[in-house]
Order: sequence, then C-alpha cells, then structure tokens
Amino acid sequence: MLLNYILLHVPSFMDNLPTGLALCIVPFILGFLAAYAYYKVGALRADNAALNVKVSEQINEITGLRIKIAQLESDLETKGGEVRKAKDALIMCESERNALREQAGGGTTKVKSAAKPAESRTITFNGVKYKWDDLKIVEGIGPKIAELLQAAGISTWEQLSMTSPYRLREILDAGGSQFNIHDPESWPHQADLAAHEKWDELKKLQEELDGGRAV
Repeated sequence: MLLNYILLHVPSFMDNLPTGLALCIVPFILGFLAAYAYYKVGALRADNAALNVKVSEQINEITGLRIKIAQLESDLETKGGEVRKAKDALIMCESERNALREQAGGGTTKVKSAAKPAESRTITFNGVKYKWDDLKIVEGIGPKIAELLQAAGISTWEQLSMTSPYRLREILDAGGSQFNIHDPESWPHQADLAAHEKWDELKKLQEELDGGRAV
C-alpha cells in the first residue's frame, strides 16, 4: 500500500517542485531588491544632506567675502580721496617753497650769472665733463629721460630740485611703460646738491644709489 501511494504521488510532487521554488525565490528577490533600493535612497539622502550643508557654508562664505570687498572698496575710495588731498597740499607747499627760494636766492643767482653765463659753464664730475645744468649728472637720468624732463619744462638743476617725485613720476608715466622701472625719488635732492655745487655730498649720495634707487 505505501509503495503504491509513493508511486502514485511522487511524480505529481516532482512536477510542482519548480513552481514551489519559484514561489519561494521570487518574494526573496523582490525583498532583497526593495531593501537595496531603500538603502541606496537613504545613502543618497545622506549625501544630499551633506552637499546641502556644504552649499550653505559656501553661500555664507561668499556673502562674507562680498561684504568684505564692499568694505575694502569703501576704504579704498576714502583713502583715494585722502591721497588726492595730500597731493594737492604737496603741490601748494612746493609752490610756496619755490617762491620763497626765488626770493631768498635771487641775488646770488644774478651774481653767478653775471660772472659767467650758465650755458657756457662746465663741470667735471666723477671723471665726466658736463655742461652746467646737464640733467644727466643726476644718477638715474639718461638722455631719453633728460629729453622728457626738458619737454615738460624742467631744464635746469634748480628746476629739477624744486619738482616733486610725484610730478616726476607723472612725467615718466606719460613717456611710456619703458620708464616704469625708474625711481625719481632721489632726483630732486641730487639736483639740489648739484645746483649748490656740493659735489662731495653728491658723489657720496650717488655711491649709495643704483639707477637712482637706494641700495
């Protein structure tokens, strides 16, 4: 009897085995896929949250930089106005100084001119012979710069000595970018020493200069 039962029902069981396995495996696969999708969504949400935090930090930093730039631009405008006022005051002081120099030294200049015209005077300085009022005697001034200065109305040592470095810088800038490397800071002082024939002091000063710059 048992043998007959087995023989009758085993083939039917074997026929239904694939269907049973499929019914077991499919829910497992679907559950695994659902769990994996849930995990990926959670990871993406965490990444998005981190990115949102970084974006907020960048926005705050950008806002801070814009505020700082606005403050610096405001300070720059204020400083620019102060610089312009200082330059105007410098020009006025130089004009007054020049007028006082002319009043104080006018008599001496006339005596020198009467003794010998400036155009005909020469001076040997550092082994080089210069005409009187030759601007090239100043360390840092070559033929091209001398021409620029003369075109701007500066043709004597006295005139150069009474010209501010700021004005000389303007003349150089107007001459072109090739003159940007020159520093006229010491030129008025050198010219003043030459105008007053203080050759030893001028020589000592020029030994401390390189192209008109202090070394």
